[in-house]
Amino acid sequence: MRNMKRMLSLLLILLLGAAPALAEDVCIVENAASASGVTTGAPYLRLLCPLEGAAHVTLSIRDAWGTPVYQRDYGLCEGSFRSRDVYLPLEGDGCSYTVSLKIGGEEHSFTVVRELPMMTDSAVYAGGLSLAEMTGGSSSKYAAVLDLNAMNGGTLTAPMLSGGKQIGEVYLTVLDGTVTASACLTVPGMIDKANVYIATDAITAKTLGTSRFTGTKTRLDRAIRLGDAPYAAVMVQLTATYDPAAAEPYFMDREAQATYEELLENWQLMQLTTANEAVG
Repeated sequence: MRNMKRMLSLLLILLLGAAPALAEDVCIVENAASASGVTTGAPYLRLLCPLEGAAHVTLSIRDAWGTPVYQRDYGLCEGSFRSRDVYLPLEGDGCSYTVSLKIGGEEHSFTVVRELPMMTDSAVYAGGLSLAEMTGGSSSKYAAVLDLNAMNGGTLTAPMLSGGKQIGEVYLTVLDGTVTASACLTVPGMIDKANVYIATDAITAKTLGTSRFTGTKTRLDRAIRLGDAPYAAVMVQLTATYDPAAAEPYFMDREAQATYEELLENWQLMQLTTANEAVG
């Protein structure tokens, strides 16, 4: 019985190893005999090549140090050639491979650069005070507390962060009782979705990031009038598709630290103002 289980386990491993890669995970080189160079974020490589009649085909792939990662003799092929899906391991943010395709007596070589794939639909936030610091809420959601009178006519620039790396900037502009949130990426990619949440009192701000939030929900680039409110807590949540290899780790410098301390002071004043209004 134990041997039977081992055989079934081995068969399962072999079947999983032989399973074809998903289409979005495969880089297909249509005419491999004329390729000069390929850059891809896909982990698998597939070569296609039309043949004039029948020809013997062999394929070998070596890494940047000349170590073989794939070698196969496909024998006699007629009309066209199609390779198996070959897995190319990713080293660091990127690496290169040399592909050699021998068709009959001719050999064709080209380079494949394997790079980090685009991050898709990734959660992104604008730096500020974490809701955990403000309300004991989520530590992965952040808000900026603005002094609307002191900031009138000005813009606060916050880093757009994902996974500890900066991929862009978020801008919060205050003008005559309105707040507008805008954003841009500083790495190749695009903003997929964005929501802006605004609270003008501490009680509402404490529901940011929850289903109980009753403040203003809006989009980027819309000026929202806040009346005569002295403070506003703004949370910007986005999802983005971007190139992670172009993103740099984020470090808080002195200017960012000073801004953080200012936001923290604004939050304390916002709570005090709300409490004073509640008691008349």
